[in-house]
Amino acid sequence: MQEREKTEEEKREKLPESVWQKTMAAALVAALLGLCALGFALPLRPHYSDAEKRALRTLPVMRIEGLWSGQYFRDLTSWFSDSFPFRERLLDYGAKLMGLYGLKGEAVYISGEQEREEIPSAAAELAPTMALSGNADAAENAAETAVESEAELFETDAEGNLLLPKAADTDIAVSGEKAGNIYVADSRAYELFYFSQKNVTAYASMLNTVKSLLPEVKVYDMIVPNSYGVQLDPAVQAKLASSGMDTAIDFTYSLMHPDIHRISVFSALSMHRDEYIYFHTDHHWTQLGAYYAYVEFCREKGISPHALSEFQKAEYDGFYGTFYFSTNRAEALRQNPDRIEAWIPMGTNDMRYRNKDGAELQGHVVNDGSAMLAGNRYNTFLLGDNPYTEIENPNIQDGSSILLVKESYGNAFAPFLVDHYQHVYVVDYRYYGGKLTDFIREHQVGEVLFLNNIMALGQKTSGEMLALFG
Repeated sequence: MQEREKTEEEKREKLPESVWQKTMAAALVAALLGLCALGFALPLRPHYSDAEKRALRTLPVMRIEGLWSGQYFRDLTSWFSDSFPFRERLLDYGAKLMGLYGLKGEAVYISGEQEREEIPSAAAELAPTMALSGNADAAENAAETAVESEAELFETDAEGNLLLPKAADTDIAVSGEKAGNIYVADSRAYELFYFSQKNVTAYASMLNTVKSLLPEVKVYDMIVPNSYGVQLDPAVQAKLASSGMDTAIDFTYSLMHPDIHRISVFSALSMHRDEYIYFHTDHHWTQLGAYYAYVEFCREKGISPHALSEFQKAEYDGFYGTFYFSTNRAEALRQNPDRIEAWIPMGTNDMRYRNKDGAELQGHVVNDGSAMLAGNRYNTFLLGDNPYTEIENPNIQDGSSILLVKESYGNAFAPFLVDHYQHVYVVDYRYYGGKLTDFIREHQVGEVLFLNNIMALGQKTSGEMLALFG
C-alpha cells in the first residue's frame, strides 16, 4: 500500500516536469516552423543591402541541367541565406553576440590559398611591348584567360556597389562578399599582399605598349601601396608570410621603359604612416594619403603643390567600408568607424560625367557625404566609379590637359589635379567602352597618368587597360 502511494506521489511530482518539457518542445517546433515560413515569405525578402552596397542573391530559375549538376540547389541555398528577411538586423545582432566573447586581439580572414613568390631585386630586361595590330582582341583575350591567376579584388560597379564573383561553387558567407585575405588587429583591417611576377610583368608590359603607341604623350605611372605594406609592422608581415610591398613596386618599375615617369610614393606614405592616410574598415586610402602622393606627383612633374590649408575642408563621420562587410561585420571594426576627410578644389567643384547607362550628367568633384549611406561615403569623391568624368577649370586657359586612367583609388586623388590643368579627364578602365588612343589625339591630351593600387596589378586588369588603347 505504501509503495503504491509512493508511486502515485512520484507521478504527480514528475507531471509538471513532463508538461514543461512538452511545452518547450512545442514552442521550439513552432519557432522553427515560424522561421521556415518567414524564410519562404517572398514579399519580405530584401533585394538590396544598403549597408553592403550590393544587390542580394535572386531566386534561381529551375533548369534540368542545374538540377542534374546540383548547381540549382547550391544557388537556392545561397539565395535563401543571402536574402533572408530582416537579414541586416540579424547580422548586426550576430556581430554583437560574437563581440560578447571578448577581444580576440587579432584575426585572419582567408578567402583562398596564396603562394608566396620571391621578389627579384631588379629586372634583367624591360617587359615586352605587345603588337595590337590595330585592335584589342589579343588584349581582351588575355584578360579573359587570366582571371584564375588573378588575386581576389574588391570589385565595385559605377555606384560603388560591391560585386559578387560568379563561380561554379557559390559557397559564400551570409554577408556575400568574397574578398582577399584580411588581417584584423587593433580594431583595424589590412589586406595581405602576395607578389606575382606574371602579374606585375603584364602591368609593365601594358604601360610599355601604351608608351610606344603614344610617343608624343607624357606617360606617368603611380603604383599605390595599401595600408598593409605601409602601416603594418614588418615583423607582423613576416609572420603572415606575405610579400614585401616596397620591393615589389621597385621591381615593377624596373620593368618599365625609362621614358615612363614612375612616381614612387611608398617612402612618402611611410613617412606619414602614423597619420590618418588609410581607412580602418575600408581598403582605400584617405584623401590625406592621396595628398601626400599628389605632392610626389608634383615633384616628378616639376611644379609646386598646393598646401592643404589652401583648400576648403569637409568631414563626414560614420563610414564603414569593404573590410567591415567582408569580415561579416567584425565587432572590432564596428567599434572603430571611419570618417571621410575631403578637400574641395579651388578652381571649380563642378564636373560632367557619364554613368554606366550612358547618360550624360552634372555633378560635383567633392560631394556631400552626409547625405550618403554609411557604406557609400567613399562616393564623396567623383560620385563613385563612373566610366567617364570631365572637369574643366575656368581659371586656367592654357589648354593643359591630363587623362587619369584609374580604379577607385584614383577617386580621392583626382580633386588635386583640378587646380593644375584646364581639362582633367578621368576614365575608370573597368567600365569605359571607348578607344583612348583616339580620345587622346582628338582632345590633344598632353599627359596620361595611370594610378592603381598594388592589389589591382594583374594580367586581367592590365588586359582591360590595354584593350582601351587598341
